[in-house]
Order: sequence, then structure tokens, then C-alpha cells
Amino acid sequence: MNLTIISQKIQKKHKYLFQSAIVTVFLYLFSIGKIHFDVWYLLLIVIALVIFGTLITQYPNIDLKNVLYIILMPLSLIIGALLFLNFFPNLGFVFKLAAIISFGISYYFVSLVDNVFLVVQGREEVIPLYRVATAWSQIIQVVVAIPLFSGIFKLSVNGVIQGVLIGIVSFFYVVYQIWASRYDKDAKNTGVGETVLLSTLGLFLVSAASITVSFIPAEAFLRALLISAVLMFVLSYIASYLRNDINKKMMIQFVFIFVVFFLLILVFTP
Repeated sequence: MNLTIISQKIQKKHKYLFQSAIVTVFLYLFSIGKIHFDVWYLLLIVIALVIFGTLITQYPNIDLKNVLYIILMPLSLIIGALLFLNFFPNLGFVFKLAAIISFGISYYFVSLVDNVFLVVQGREEVIPLYRVATAWSQIIQVVVAIPLFSGIFKLSVNGVIQGVLIGIVSFFYVVYQIWASRYDKDAKNTGVGETVLLSTLGLFLVSAASITVSFIPAEAFLRALLISAVLMFVLSYIASYLRNDINKKMMIQFVFIFVVFFLLILVFTP
């Protein structure tokens, strides 16, 4: 019995549940000290876990043309979860367990959304769930970015390096968003040059904001919330740009959200 027949016999939702359960157990073992925080050791495990798991769960829709896009969000989620659990060790058991379960559930939804994009790419036509998946992908990216950015802000490096790292992550998020939007009939198709330009714009805006708030002695989590709001604006702006739908309302909403989170940082800064 080959891999295709096995894959067809197991429903996709069951494969996603199984993979999410494995990720949840992995994070739990890490949180109780059964797996130690060794950067290269953990990175190899995470890459193997994501690539192998993604090949199994997304087969036969996955190929060399889309594999780098599809592993981006799972990698971001697990790395962000590991950094969060490592740098915030004083969380209560109940809260930590709830966070781990939330990461597992998020992994399930990441797999579902990626599957919609893969199906659309395979058929080269839009399916009813496509618009919903495109909207949810932006939300998921911002949610995944919060613990990831929190962990990066906790790294023992200066604020410039932290900002550059966060900017690089944002660069690839924009690339992913453009890839996910390319079958939207209302969105313009971008070439490689324009994709790189838009992604670099995202890198610059998020990096600049990250470096700026690094001079404020605020909690890493609060800074991550603010920078995630900037990322949300970048993704929304790119989506609106692709649809030629940039408007003042979006700008005003972002300014309001940015000011609210910035005030939170100032209020809770010791």
C-alpha cells in the first residue's frame, strides 16, 4: 500500500488533529524540562517535526513549489511557542497548560488554512473557502507573531538585532500573504520584483517600530503586542494594495490601535 492510498484512507482533519496532538505533547515535554533548551538541537527537531508532519498531512498537494510557503507558519508557531515557554518560566501551571493547548489548536487551524491554499493552487481555481482562509491567514499570522516577537525581545542581543530579526520574519510573512492572495480575482498579480519591494517595505516598517520601542524599558510581551499591531497594519495594507482598496478608514483604525497599545506600554512601564 503506497503513500497515496494511505493518505486517501485517512481523512485530512484526522491527520491535522494527530499532528497538532504531537506538537502539543512536544511543547508540554519541553515545558516540564524533559526537552532542554539547546538552540541547534531544538531547531533540528522542530524542522524535522514540521517538514515530516507537513509532508504527511498535506500530501499529495504539497510539492517543491509550495513547500517553503507551507512550512513558514508551522515553524513560526512552534519556535514562538518554545521561546515563549523558555523565557516566561514563572507562569502558573494552569496558564502554561492553557497556553500549550492554545498553541496546539492554533497549529490545527494553520494546517487547515494552508490546505485551502494548496487546494486552490492545485485546482488553479477559487473555492468557496478561499476568501475566508485569506482573511483568517492574516489573523493567524498576527496571533502567531505575538509569542514569537515576545521571545525575540527576550533574546540577549541589542535592540537593533532584535528589530532586524523581527523585520526578517515580517518580510517572509508578507511573501506568504502575497502568495496566498494570488488566486484572488480582485487582487493584482505581482512579479518577483514587486513582491520583494512590498516585503522589504514590511521589513522596514516593522523593524523601525521594533528598534524604536526597544529604547522603552517595557515588558517584552507588551512590546510584542505593539509590533504585532504594526504587522497587522502591514498585512492589511498589502492586501488592500493588491485589491487597489487603500482608504482613510483603514489608516485611521491603525493609528487608533497603535496609539492604544503605545499608551499601554507607557502606562505599564516601570
